[in-house]
Amino acid sequence: MVKRIVSLRSCGTRAERRKLTQRRAGNWAPSVLKIKGNFVGIHPPSAGGKSVRQAAIETPEARPILKWAGGKQWLAAAAPRLIPTKWQGRYYEPFLGGGAIFFAVNPKRATLADYNTELVDAYKALRESPQKIVAQLRAYPHNKKFYYSLRGKSPRAPAMKAARLLYLNRTCWNGLYRVNRKGAFNTPFGRYKNPTICDSSRLQEASKRLRRATLLSRDFEKTVARVKRGDFVYFDPPYITGHTNNGFLKYNAKLFSWSDQERLARVAIRLNRRGAYVLISNANHPDVIDLYKGFSLYSVTRNSLLGSDKKSRGSIAEILLSNYALMGCKSEVIK
Repeated sequence: MVKRIVSLRSCGTRAERRKLTQRRAGNWAPSVLKIKGNFVGIHPPSAGGKSVRQAAIETPEARPILKWAGGKQWLAAAAPRLIPTKWQGRYYEPFLGGGAIFFAVNPKRATLADYNTELVDAYKALRESPQKIVAQLRAYPHNKKFYYSLRGKSPRAPAMKAARLLYLNRTCWNGLYRVNRKGAFNTPFGRYKNPTICDSSRLQEASKRLRRATLLSRDFEKTVARVKRGDFVYFDPPYITGHTNNGFLKYNAKLFSWSDQERLARVAIRLNRRGAYVLISNANHPDVIDLYKGFSLYSVTRNSLLGSDKKSRGSIAEILLSNYALMGCKSEVIK
């Protein structure tokens, strides 16, 4: 995600640069969300590491059909516990990706969107024609020659397009969705011995839940234009973790520019004033945190699953920002 994350030279006056430097010293003391085994807990800094809120969690009945970089499958089991208890409105998720939180929450009414048209079209096809997609996937062999042959094709039928995306996602390197400058998928063949290409029950369950949703391919701000008081909005914008200072800017600008980050914060604050419930996942960086005045800050640590080898994977710190108390447990409010 992009952060302009700031080269001090671009920060304005000396006073502003001094303020930024002080912020980077880390003056926030957020509550910590921990997921361990079958439980999720909130640990305020004043509790000496003890959990003051804890709840049992279960593996969601419906799970993502795609591997997706930045996906929130690691958070999905806890998601139903993080939703406001009094929420009864519509569910909005403008950065759908793999949809782990949507599938876990299982809302009665939803508006889902992503800027990736191919992804949204695949969800639409699955919603309408799950059997056609299952049949097609079952006919696909798993080998390198077929992978590159299918990668080079551009089918027109919605079910065929969806089956192609699902197959490539399940058999490509690390499940990474990547396209070249012409918009063509170019991730190489993965080194899987026996990947699950067609999980029929998972696809059918996902199709059932998608029937309750409106699917859009559009900018996040336009997606939430009709949000009303009492609706719930979950923002999970693209961002890369593990890069600090100017490195953060360098790696994230290609995904989600700093101006997009600023615009997202303005939208979230506007929705808060409108009376909607808002939850945001984002990178644990002071410049990002500072954008969300009036929001509660929670930190969460997870294991990274993305990387060319195990040595490049490790523990990743991220944040959750909300305009309500997660699990009824208050945390530091950003001022």
